[in-house]
Amino acid sequence: MTAPYDLRRIRRLLLLLPAAARAARAGRGVPLAEAARLTGARSARQVVEDVDALSSLWVDPGEGDDLVHLYVEDGEVQALYTEPFGRPPALSLAEGAVLLAALAPFERDAGRPAREAARKLRRAIPEALRPEADRLARGLDVAAAPPAPWGGALREAIERRVETSLEYRAVADAAAERRVVEPRLLFHRDGQWYLAAWNVAKGEEHLFRLDRIVSVEQGTRVFGEHRGPPLARYARRSLYFDSGAEREVTLRFRGVAARLARERYGARARADAGGTVSVEVKVTPGNYLLGVVLGWGGEVTIEAPEDVRAQLRDRVEELKRLYG
Repeated sequence: MTAPYDLRRIRRLLLLLPAAARAARAGRGVPLAEAARLTGARSARQVVEDVDALSSLWVDPGEGDDLVHLYVEDGEVQALYTEPFGRPPALSLAEGAVLLAALAPFERDAGRPAREAARKLRRAIPEALRPEADRLARGLDVAAAPPAPWGGALREAIERRVETSLEYRAVADAAAERRVVEPRLLFHRDGQWYLAAWNVAKGEEHLFRLDRIVSVEQGTRVFGEHRGPPLARYARRSLYFDSGAEREVTLRFRGVAARLARERYGARARADAGGTVSVEVKVTPGNYLLGVVLGWGGEVTIEAPEDVRAQLRDRVEELKRLYG
C-alpha cells in the first residue's frame, strides 16, 4: 500500500484496531500472521507498513498523547488507548467529517460493523455540529486511488523499488526538467495527489505534485530500503515540516480572530484582559509567519519574543514606505 490515507489502508486499520483492543484486554497482542488474515493484508510486512502509517494520524503530536498508540513488538500488533475503545472523545467538525467520509464506502458492504462505527462517530461529534459534519463528509474528496496517467506506473515503481525518471514542472508554467528519483509514497492532500520520492541527485526527499508530472519512465536499477524521513509525517494535517529553526512565538488575537483562535486552539488559547486571546505556537520566524499575522488585518499581533516583534514592526514600516 502506498498512502497513509488510502481507503483500503483505512479499512484494514479499522478492522485491526478492535482486534488489537480485544487482545490488549487479555494482556496480549495480535500475531502478525493473524492480523494479515483479519484485515486482508497481502503479508505481515504490509501490516507493519499500515501500523507505521498510523503514527501521528489522530492528533497533532504537540498537543498531547495520541488517542491510540498502535505498534509492533515481538511479532505482534499491540494497542494502547488513552480513551476506552468504543467511547470516542468529542471530535471536531473536521475530524468527524473525515472519519465519516472514510467509512462511507464500506457501510453497505461491511454491514453492521461499519454502520455501528459510523453511528458512534456521529455521537462523538457535538450534536449541534452533526448535520454540518454529514454535509462535509458527503462533499469530501477522499480519493481511493491516484489518478491516471501516472498513478499506476508510480505505484508499480514503489512496489518494485525501481528507480524512476520524471519530467517535472516545479511550477505550473515552468519548463519541465528531468528528475531521477526513488519513489516512496503516493498520498492525497487538500484535493491534490503527491509523490514523495528520494531525489537521487540532491540526496534528499522531495514532494512532487502529480498534475505537474509530464512523463514517467521506469528505469532498471532496483534500490534497497526506502530513504527519507518517517512516513508518519505525511499523515499530519499540513505539509509543513519541522526544519530545526522553529521557535516558540506568542500571538495575541482580537475581535473575530480571538473567537476563531478559541475554536482552533482550545485549551492552548489563554483568555487575556479586554477579551483578547494569547496562543503560543512553534513556528519558524520569517515571511510565512509575518504574512499570516498581517493577513488578519490588525486583529493579530506578535507578543514575544522581542526580536520577532521587531521583525513585524520592520515589515509594517517597509509596507508603509512601499504603499504609503
